[in-house]
Amino acid sequence: MVKFLIKRPIAVFMATFAFILLGVVATSRVPTSLLPNINIPEVTVYVSYPNQTAREIETNVIRPLRNQLLQVAHLKDIESETRDGQALIKLIFDYGTNTDYAFIETNEKVDGILNNLPRDLDRPKVIKASASDIPILNLTVSLKGEYEENKFLELSNFSETVLKKRIEQLPDIALADMSGQSKAEIIVLPNKEKLISLNISNNDLVQAIKDNNFEFGNLLVQNGIYQYHFKFANPLRTKKDIENIYLNIHNHLFQLKDLAKIEFTSQLERGLVYNNDKRAIVFSIVKQADAQVNSLKNSLSTLLVDLKKDYRELEFNNNQDQTKLLKLSLDNLKQSLLLGSVLAILIMFFFLKDIKSPLIIAISIPISLIISILLIYLFGMSINIISLSGLILGVGMMIDNSIIVIDNIIKKIEDSNSLTEAISKGTNEIITPLITSVLTTVSVFFPLVFISGITGALFLDQALAVSIGLGVSLLVSILIIPVIYKQLHNKKWRIDKWYTATSKIQQIEDWYEKGYKIFFYKKGITFGISVLGVLLSVLFFTTMKYEKLPNLKKSETILNIDFNDNITVNENQRRLSFLLKDLSVKNKQVFSKIGEQQFLLQQEQSKSFAESTVYIKTNTLSEINKIKKELDKKITALYPNCIYTFENSKNAFEQIFGSNKNILTAQISARNSLEIPGVNKLVEIDRLLKNKAQSTISLKQTASIHLLYENILLYNVSYTKLINELKTAFNQNQIDHLKTARKFIPIKLKYEIKEINSIIKNLFIKNEKDKYIPVKNLIQLQSKSNYKSIFSNRYGEFLPYDVNPNTKVSQINKIISNSNNYNVRFTGSMYALKKMNTELVYVIIISILLLYFIMAAQFESLWQPIIILLEIPIDIGGALLLLWLFGGTINVMTIIGIVVMSGIIINDSILKLHTINQLRNEGLSVLDAIKKGGKLRLKAILMTSLTTILALLPFLFIGGMGAKLQKPLAIVVIGGLFLGTFISLYFIPLMYALLSKKESQ
Repeated sequence: MVKFLIKRPIAVFMATFAFILLGVVATSRVPTSLLPNINIPEVTVYVSYPNQTAREIETNVIRPLRNQLLQVAHLKDIESETRDGQALIKLIFDYGTNTDYAFIETNEKVDGILNNLPRDLDRPKVIKASASDIPILNLTVSLKGEYEENKFLELSNFSETVLKKRIEQLPDIALADMSGQSKAEIIVLPNKEKLISLNISNNDLVQAIKDNNFEFGNLLVQNGIYQYHFKFANPLRTKKDIENIYLNIHNHLFQLKDLAKIEFTSQLERGLVYNNDKRAIVFSIVKQADAQVNSLKNSLSTLLVDLKKDYRELEFNNNQDQTKLLKLSLDNLKQSLLLGSVLAILIMFFFLKDIKSPLIIAISIPISLIISILLIYLFGMSINIISLSGLILGVGMMIDNSIIVIDNIIKKIEDSNSLTEAISKGTNEIITPLITSVLTTVSVFFPLVFISGITGALFLDQALAVSIGLGVSLLVSILIIPVIYKQLHNKKWRIDKWYTATSKIQQIEDWYEKGYKIFFYKKGITFGISVLGVLLSVLFFTTMKYEKLPNLKKSETILNIDFNDNITVNENQRRLSFLLKDLSVKNKQVFSKIGEQQFLLQQEQSKSFAESTVYIKTNTLSEINKIKKELDKKITALYPNCIYTFENSKNAFEQIFGSNKNILTAQISARNSLEIPGVNKLVEIDRLLKNKAQSTISLKQTASIHLLYENILLYNVSYTKLINELKTAFNQNQIDHLKTARKFIPIKLKYEIKEINSIIKNLFIKNEKDKYIPVKNLIQLQSKSNYKSIFSNRYGEFLPYDVNPNTKVSQINKIISNSNNYNVRFTGSMYALKKMNTELVYVIIISILLLYFIMAAQFESLWQPIIILLEIPIDIGGALLLLWLFGGTINVMTIIGIVVMSGIIINDSILKLHTINQLRNEGLSVLDAIKKGGKLRLKAILMTSLTTILALLPFLFIGGMGAKLQKPLAIVVIGGLFLGTFISLYFIPLMYALLSKKESQ
């Protein structure tokens, strides 16, 4: 076939150009995203029940709802967290569950239980999780100049009606999820003195407003042969309409503005958003699943330019831009391609003495890459950080395939074959081992998809990308490179001055022969190094720290802070502003989400009024560490009861792939009750656990109002009037709605804001005999501690305790079981990590067996594959040694690095054994075949190892998210190749010689 192709270069080139053309078109159309569009097996149910305590919501809503949701099919686990006014239930399914069906079934279960839930409860909101729902960036809009309440109300309305629509009109944007906006309300402040003097109550004002705010449906009236629709409408539209309402009091007409003050103001703030030191509104931008990230970023940037021109009084900023991660990955790919190509060219100059071979490499890489993208498009995949990392891994192997083919062709030419014969023989000889090497690499990658959960799904995308890249590079190296080589060979580009440099090649071959004599005949040294490598691999696998993802050090952090006090969101913001003021680092970006947020896609529990999440970004890592130290010192000094943590800002990859669970958590529950142990039992539980587990439970002080029923009856006071009076005093007495053109604005009756004790002291209510009774005689205020959150799962309510890493689970089990009052269960990321490690062991066994089957089929031998497989544990020792020296951990990127390193080294060894077997078939003895085969494959082994090592070296030193993510992979591959090159050159031939003797015996 090769002979046929090299005789028809025009046909080959035209076919190649056709694929390149299709690939270029596919490049502009293939979806680009941060992650593969995988289904996250989670559904979230959000419950909002304002003005209800956590205990009431848990008992009356969440418990029956949770029991109902336990019937949903394929449910793996269910977790809930209940707070005052709201709750969040998270349903976790087995991976592979159709989340669309799970979402529908969850909604059906919610609808089925609604009749058994409180009547005034809004229907719980069901949200399906998806990788594409992760915001790609946050866009903030704020006012220039000083903050004014009325102007911010206008901005909130403008953002919701204009800006949100303009953003969502962009074709690549699915949703602009808003938070931070202020909402309007109409406040009616009664003049209590006038009302008392006129002997009227608040109810008269309320009734007047309701009577003037009606709107009835149409009436069909017949008039002879005609009929008409009559509509009775007299709704209140403006603040002035309310002020002009008439009341007939003792046969005198009054307007409402004569008896009360009407104000248009903001509703009670439950959550704020601040960008640096300015209050802002934030749009979390969610992209369409099939949209290109670059296209979205460009169109959004263009829109922002227009918005800044159109609305000069507004400021627009963005933060937590996830598009940069994809850009960094693309930059890494470009850098890897460029650097790998340049280094391959330089190394081939050094080893192969001419300019043609490097030029062929330079041509083959972009061809392979463009055709790979075409196949990715045809397979319905997207360009994302997972598939890109697969292509990056495949690029190095693309170079290797080209080097091996060209090196073998040159050897045939040096053996005095004609050009056509040399190209034909050189390519045909190498096809079988190249196919085997590709199959072995794929066979190592594909078993990784048997890892359960999202991890396996991500590996599948990477395995497909690697397989596509390797398959294309194989076809390019055996179908296109021979044709290009034939055409370029007619050009006399041999440069004599390179001969002086290549004299060093002879020195390298001399060094190899010296090493051959030492390590082949002094077998103890070779076996000693090999045994040491195996011991190191066992040692590091058992002692090194395991984690899912490498710990990426970033110049940004997230401060989660809970002031652990009953403060308003405005006081929360004031404290935050004071903490962030006068920090030594001036050039920083601060984005704060304070209290409850208003996002539609709310898959995490809302914060309380005393909680905030603060994103801080600086220019350097040292600056962010400096800010952490300063904030730590200020928070400890000013707010000693505050609970706070610093955590890395998670990109989309970490949000999906990482774990939000603690390493190990003990869930303590009451043995004889459905409810968690009371607050008074915390001291007892702490005493039982001592230093074995640390409480993560937050408490809050609540003021409860107890009605004195005997006094209420004694003074002839109406329960309803008393409750309404208290609601009015605390700004919770909603009368009606103002029906504007765009929205309904609540109308509330309230008194001037004062301290609670002052309000109660000066509050009076008219009884059934028209006498005013002090409210303080009818109620009693009490203060007590309650849980801020109530946690529960499929087994019921529990108290979470973080277990000390040095404590054994059996110790806590024994302590709790002896108490007779409590039960304990354990959960945490440790169990998921153990499960993944167990699965990895099975995957490794499957991979090794597949490798053995493929190599046994190629070599027609049962013992030769064992020689190559023996190399893997030795090389892993070198890989983990270098990783340990760099302070790394065993994580997903480390495992991928080991797979890649094993694939490269195995490929070299396969080619070497293939060459030795060919020489033996030609009549050479075992030792002569080993010696000659080693020299023939020396340059190819050194070239493939050097190009890979040098291409990965920059990852150890350059910055950027993409590079940091790839760093553990680079370290492992470099360490493994250093030791693996020695093993391929000396250990493999030695084992071959020993096992050949036994075979001949």
